[in-house]
Amino acid sequence: MSKKIKFEESLSELENIVKQLEDGNCSLDESIELFKKGIEISGECKKTLDNARQTVISLTEAEAEENDD
Repeated sequence: MSKKIKFEESLSELENIVKQLEDGNCSLDESIELFKKGIEISGECKKTLDNARQTVISLTEAEAEENDD
């Protein structure tokens, strides 16, 4: 994904891809392309969630250290 889009938009796009694949109306080639795109979006979402998780951990650890002083 060359351009950065919001997590929520990525998740919505991923949901649409899953729906299309579940409907079963795509050709094999289309299904493969959708699957590839879904994997890519899923990876980007995971990175975003991992970064958010790390930020929360860092912030809560910093807060805990301030309260210990």
